[in-house]
Amino acid sequence: MTSHRTRPVIVTLAVLLLIAAVVAPAAEPLRVPILPAGERKLSWQKEEGTLTLLNFSRVVWTLHYGSDVAKPYFDPLGLLDGVSLVWNSPADHPWHHGLWFSWKSINGVNYWEEDGKTGRSEGLTEVVSAQVSAAEDFSARIQLNLAYHKPAEPAVLQETRLICVSAPDDQGGYAVDWRSTFKAGDHDLLFQGGTAGGGYAGLSARMASDTRDWRLIDGEGREDVPVAANALAKNLHGQHARWMDLSLVCSGSGQPAGLAILEHPSSLRHPTQWHAVLEDKIPFGYFSPSPLWSEPYTVKAGQSFALAYRILVHPLRLTGVELERRWKEFSAPE
Repeated sequence: MTSHRTRPVIVTLAVLLLIAAVVAPAAEPLRVPILPAGERKLSWQKEEGTLTLLNFSRVVWTLHYGSDVAKPYFDPLGLLDGVSLVWNSPADHPWHHGLWFSWKSINGVNYWEEDGKTGRSEGLTEVVSAQVSAAEDFSARIQLNLAYHKPAEPAVLQETRLICVSAPDDQGGYAVDWRSTFKAGDHDLLFQGGTAGGGYAGLSARMASDTRDWRLIDGEGREDVPVAANALAKNLHGQHARWMDLSLVCSGSGQPAGLAILEHPSSLRHPTQWHAVLEDKIPFGYFSPSPLWSEPYTVKAGQSFALAYRILVHPLRLTGVELERRWKEFSAPE
């Protein structure tokens, strides 16, 4: 495995363009009555290529994995009152898909950005098969087999992705366990991240526009809030961390909530560096464990590697002590 080499964060013209590329303001969100705390009537909604958990008629979460999407993703992903914490296809970066996974470049082929006309990337992230199980206790298990390739060409990379979503707890919080094993095909593969302020690629969350009072913390005791002079998170961007949590206030309900990503020790380059943006004027809230942040990674033909995460969707703001406890619980040997 290639060793880490942390490079200084340089805010280049590319970063400025990344942050400034707003083509339209965020639409005014639909205001809906707030459900009383703890009130619930859960049910499943299954359609071709999607699985949705409902509370009464409100969407708690939806996983999109059908052939009509460029990549599998969660949107909405939120609370029992139907307030989502993530944002799919914002105008400034339409290839940001709520909570999703995407490589940036494999052997020079772009799997990240999507063509505005076709909705597809140069390199395809194809769901070859899906096994979906929605349980009576309102937990779910989804196994996806994916192939990475250029259109009409053989796959260069295979992925087995297992997503297990827990049932909402008494407070309405739940966990999404996300485990992926990648195996190279007949040729060596060079994985490269993006270049705007660090090598972004991998599991990513784009936070909902109808949120405010962002606070980003990590497992090393660092903290960031939006600062007008710096779109990149000053203290956390590019840092190594076991976990990261972005808490906020939902503007419509006034309810505090948050999204945490915990990285398992079995993951490539753990503890990885993180790509983190906190620009509340656009708004652009984004964070991602980025194993390619400092340097590329080469996988030999036929070789495998793994990534594993637990995403916590939580009401209220969790303390660093509580998040560390949750990480230790997740990372403990089975």
